[in-house]
Amino acid sequence: MKKIEIIKFLAFASFTMFLFGCDLDLQERFVFEPDVDLSDPYADITAWEFLNSEPARRLNSEGELSGDGFNYLIAAIEAAGMVEEYNSTNSDRTYLMLNNNAFLGNGNVIDLVTGLGEDDLPEGETPAQIMARADVEVLRLILQYHIITTYITQNDPLIEFNVNYEFQTLIPGEAGKIILRRDDRLRIDVNTSPAPLPSTATGNNNNERLRNYNYVFSNGIGHSINDPVRNEPYPAPNVN
Repeated sequence: MKKIEIIKFLAFASFTMFLFGCDLDLQERFVFEPDVDLSDPYADITAWEFLNSEPARRLNSEGELSGDGFNYLIAAIEAAGMVEEYNSTNSDRTYLMLNNNAFLGNGNVIDLVTGLGEDDLPEGETPAQIMARADVEVLRLILQYHIITTYITQNDPLIEFNVNYEFQTLIPGEAGKIILRRDDRLRIDVNTSPAPLPSTATGNNNNERLRNYNYVFSNGIGHSINDPVRNEPYPAPNVN
C-alpha cells in the first residue's frame, strides 16, 4: 500500500508541475532565409535583352571574346533581321543559344554561312563585320532551327530519362523536327542517335549536348550550346 501511495503522489506532483511549472514564452517560428538569391535573375527581361546584357557580352581575362559568351549570336541575329524573334512576347519558346564557340571552327556557324574556316577569317574583324559576310538565308535557317516552340526545362516535359522527345522548331514541317533526350543526371542531348531523325541530323558530329541550362526569360527559356545542330544539311552559302 505504501508503494501505491508513493506512486500516486509522484503522479500528482508531475501533473501539477505540468500545469503550473512552465511559464516560458513560446518561441517565434523560425523562418529560413537563404544567403543565396534563388530567384531567376533574368525573368523580367527578354532573351534579346539578356543577350545584350553585360554577362552575355563579357570578355575573358585577356580581353578577348569568351567561348561561353554570345557576341557572335548577337551579331548573327541582327544580320539575319531576327531581333523580334528573340524579343517575342511568346513565353512558350526555348532558345538554344549558340555561344561564341559554336561560331568558330570548321563546320561551325561562320563556316556554314560564309564558307570561311577559322583560319580564313580576316584578322581583327568584329563579329558584326564577319556576320555582314553571311548568306542571310542560310543564317536565318540556322537561327530558326535553334528556337523550339515548346518551353523545355531539364525535366519538364523531359520527365523520363533516356527517352526521345520530339519538338518543332521555327522551321515548319519535317525539316524542323528536333529531338531532345535527358539522362539520369539531367544532361540534355540534342539529335543524338538513336533519335528518330535522318542520319544527316544524328551523324558526323551534328548532334550535341547542351552546355549551360535554364536561363529563364520573360519570353521563354534558354540553354547554351557549343555547336550548331540540324535536321537536314543547311544549304551551301551563296556569298561573293
